[in-house]
Order: sequence, then C-alpha cells, then structure tokens
Amino acid sequence: MTRERASGPGDGDPASGSSPPPSVYPEPLAHASERGDRVPAAPDHFVPRWQEFADAVWLAAHRSRYDGPVDAPQDAPAPAVEAVRPQDAEAGPPSRPPVTDDALSGVPSAGDEDAGSERPPASRTSAAPVPSARAVAQAVDRFLPHPEGRFTLHLGPPLLPQPEPDPAGPGRVTALLARALHHLARRIPSRDHLELDEETTAEQGLVDGLWMPFLRPARISAFDLVLLLDDAPTMRIWEESAARLARAAEHSGAFRSVRTLRTTVPRTGTATLRWSTGRAVADPAELLDGRGSRIFLVVTDGLAHGWAATAADELLGRLANAGPTALVHLLPPHLRHRSSLYPYPAVLEAGGFGAPNDSLGHWAPPGGPDPMRPLPETGDGSVAVPVLSLKPASLAAWSDLVTGGRGVRRSLPVVLAGALSKGAPALGLRAPRLPRAATAAVRRFFSLATPSARRLATHWPPSP
Repeated sequence: MTRERASGPGDGDPASGSSPPPSVYPEPLAHASERGDRVPAAPDHFVPRWQEFADAVWLAAHRSRYDGPVDAPQDAPAPAVEAVRPQDAEAGPPSRPPVTDDALSGVPSAGDEDAGSERPPASRTSAAPVPSARAVAQAVDRFLPHPEGRFTLHLGPPLLPQPEPDPAGPGRVTALLARALHHLARRIPSRDHLELDEETTAEQGLVDGLWMPFLRPARISAFDLVLLLDDAPTMRIWEESAARLARAAEHSGAFRSVRTLRTTVPRTGTATLRWSTGRAVADPAELLDGRGSRIFLVVTDGLAHGWAATAADELLGRLANAGPTALVHLLPPHLRHRSSLYPYPAVLEAGGFGAPNDSLGHWAPPGGPDPMRPLPETGDGSVAVPVLSLKPASLAAWSDLVTGGRGVRRSLPVVLAGALSKGAPALGLRAPRLPRAATAAVRRFFSLATPSARRLATHWPPSP
C-alpha cells in the first residue's frame, strides 16, 4: 500500500491531496503555457461593465490633469466600436464587438476578476498606454445609453386645486349671523290675514255638495325686527358692521319685516329717532306694538355720553317693556369698561315665548358676582337688557331666550335700563379747551390704547 507524500520543491505536478501555496501575484499565462499547464479559456463574449468604463474615464481625467497631455499616435485610427444591436431570434448570440487597444487598455478583463482583485507590481509589467479622454468618451457613448433617453416627453403644467374663497370673508360672516337669527323663525296664525282651507272646503263639498269656501288664519312670521343704530360720531367706523347685521336679518327669513332707524342719545333731554329716509320721529311710541310681536335691537359702541344719562334709561325702558329687546355692543368685552355701557355678568331665564324683558329673570353667575362691581338689586323699576356681541353664538343664545319657555337659561351680560344714569360716562369725548389739555389727552390715549388702536387713530385726523 503506497502512502501519499507531500510534494516538495523541484517536483513536477503536485501530488494528490496537496496543492502549492497560493502566490501573491498570479503567474503570467506565457510561463504557464511553457510549463505545459492548462490555460483557462477566454470567454466567448466580453462586454465591459459600467464600473470599468467609469474607472477608465476617471483615470484618463486624472492623468491628463496631473501628468500632462497623453502622447497618442497621430496615425492611430479612431476607435470603431459597433453598437450592439438586438439580433433576430434565429441568429446566434451576438459576436464580440471589435474594440481597439486605446479604448479598452487599462480596463480589467473578466479573467482578472476571477483571479483576484490584486494586480502585479509595476516592475513585472510593462507600462500600458493610457487611452485618451476622447476615445474613452466615444466608447462610453457606444456602450452606454444616453442619460436623458432617446425620447422627449412634454409635460403640461401641474394640476393644482382651485383656490378656495377666504372662509373669513364678509359674506361668510353675514351668513353665520343670518343662521343665528333664523332661530327666531316661528310661524303663528295671523290676526288679520285669511287664506283658503283647501282640505276643509273639499271635504264639506263632498258631504253637502254646496262647495262653499272655508277660510282659516294665514300662518305668518311671529316677529318684526326694528334695528336702532347709534348715530354718534364714533359709529362711523362701525357702519359696515351695522349694515352687515341688517343684511343678515333680512336674509334670515325669520321676520315679517326689518326696519332700520338712527337714534341720537343726548346727555340732556330725550332720544331722537330718524328713519333711513331722513324723516324724524318725534316720539319712540311710534315703534311700539301693542301685540308684543316686535323685537328691538339697539346697535352701539356705548361711547356717547348719553348712554349714561336719563335719555338712555327712558329709551331702553320703553322698548324693553314693549317687547324682547337686546343691545348689541360693538366693542370687544375687554374694552367695554371704557364705555358708558359697562355690562354686568349674569344668568338670564326666559319668561316665555316672545315675552318682554320685564319677564326675564336674572341673577349673578354661578361663580358669584364681581366683588368690586356686584349686580344691583332689583325692585327699583329697572329692567334687564341683554348685551350681545356681533357673533353668531351670542345672537343664538339670545334667540333661545326669546323663543324658549320658562326654565331656559343662558349666560349673558346685562345692563339695567333705569339705572344707567348712575354710571359714569366714557372718557375722552370732551373737546379739550387748552393746547396742553389736548396734548395730555393724546398722551393718555397712547398709554392705554392697544397697538391696533394707535394705528387706527392715525387715520382719524383726515376724516371729517
């Protein structure tokens, strides 16, 4: 039985079961052929990868930048590399395209990749010519597709959504106010108008054959609305807001009619009313309706001195005793203490459908009254008048009090008609008599006013 031994130096082919140690540098194919070793066959088709072309382009650019221009033979023809085209299904695999040495020198072959990624040192190999950048670019153009493609696709502008209207525009505000006032829409039998009762007429005609018409009271809206707009000089900046409220009342469909008047409340004397046509109303009694189906809304900013006088007590008292009455305060709640109408926080209870204000119950809010400004006691003939903001929620809460039965409660601020003359008028409406007083008034205004109010005040001097 023969034993296998390890091959040593000088032996021919290695014995079975042993192999020579791998060399750091692969042996050239010429030496291997002289020894008679088997040389691996070259692949039939050689197609360089894109990484190889990228390395060649980078190497050429680096060489031309740092080592000077490459001396390429003048008589060398341009590399002619035929583009690889798809063959018919019956034809064999495409043949290897002819590539010049200038175009592919320095590009590793597939055999080198199988042998290893390491290359022999420069001392054992001769310096190979570096391809020119033009030759490499031509080869890349033939083998790689164009980065932008062969076709041009023309795209139109992007389809974007249509811009929506501003949700906070004046039209939307008017619609929200009209929706809140629509809570007052109630239909009741009319006392003056009759309409044909078709069902009763048809039934009686079939029974007795007389075909006599039967009438019934027409159903109409329960309330009329009267808007009283303050005619003070400071109301000029609120004209658009007052007009928006009037349009909302007309669009709500809750009233039989909507009438607008101008009112002036002086410090002494009685209030004066004017229709929109200019005709003066001598007495507010013309506005009163004995049936109690008329609603009154007084729109003001409360800055006139007359709102802290007896004229305001008389006007609001007569309206509140004649029908549901409310006061729309145009100033925001945090600025109302600077006006002549400084309301009290309270809880109101409805007195019945369409009941006047003297039937409203009112008391301090659940958190208790303001210790610095408690709600006055009732019993002196004063009537509570709800104070509303020009906002849908405030109008809707008041509508619930007007149309609700007893037990409906809402939290709304109130002023007491009959006790307004006990309050203090607003400051800043008296014309200064001396230049120093005018300067002091302007300085005091700027110390109390907000930045928005200061910017607004700069537009007032040019206005009449």
